[in-house]
Amino acid sequence: MPFRSVVVIALSILALSISTGCSTSGSSGGGWIVVGDPGPSEPPPRHKAPPPNSRGMETAAGNHIRSAYRFLEKGKPDHAIRELEKARDKMGNNYWFHYYMGGAYFLKGLYQQAHDSWNISFRYTSDGRLGSRVRTCQSFAAPYLRGEDQSVGFLKAALDLDRENHQARELLDDLSYARDEDNKGRGKKDREKGSSGKKNPRKIKDKNRFSAYFLIEMP
Repeated sequence: MPFRSVVVIALSILALSISTGCSTSGSSGGGWIVVGDPGPSEPPPRHKAPPPNSRGMETAAGNHIRSAYRFLEKGKPDHAIRELEKARDKMGNNYWFHYYMGGAYFLKGLYQQAHDSWNISFRYTSDGRLGSRVRTCQSFAAPYLRGEDQSVGFLKAALDLDRENHQARELLDDLSYARDEDNKGRGKKDREKGSSGKKNPRKIKDKNRFSAYFLIEMP
C-alpha cells in the first residue's frame, strides 16, 4: 500500500476517535471506554446529626426529681408534680419518680392516685428496704380508701420485707393497741393513751407523721 494511503487511513481513524469522544487506552477487553462528560456529579454526603446525649438527658431528669423533693419538703405538692412531669419521658420507670409522685398526690388528698403511684414504684425495685418503705406509705393512704384495718395488711407486708422498719412496727403497734383498747371497752381517757403511755401517738391520718417518714432524698 502506498505510504500516502497509509497516512490518510491513520488520519481518518484519529479523526473518528476524536469526534466520538472515545479512546482505546485502558481497556482490558479491547472495547471502547467513554471518556466524555461523566454527567451530573453526586451530591456531597449528608452528615447525620449526632444522637442525643442520653446520659445528659438522664442527668437533667434526675435534677427535676431532686427539685420535686425540695418542693415536697416545703409542702408544695403542685410544684413537685410539675417538676416530676418534666422527667416522665426519661424516668418513668424509675422507683424514685413514682415514689415522690405518690407522696405529692397524698399531700394533695388524692389518695387513690397516691396508692397507684406507689404500686408502680414497688414494681421498679428489688431492694427490700425500699419496697418496705413503699408499703408503709401505702398504709398511710389505706384509711382514706378502705379503713384502718387495711393499713395493718400493708404494715405487715412492710415488716416482711424489712424487719428493721421501725416506723412500720410503731404504726402497727399503735393500731393494734388502739384496736385492743376499743375491744376492751375502756374509758375515753384510757383510750387516749398510746402504746408508749403518752398521749395518743397512733393517729395514722397524721400528715405530719407521714411527711416525717416519707421524705427521704433520692441517692
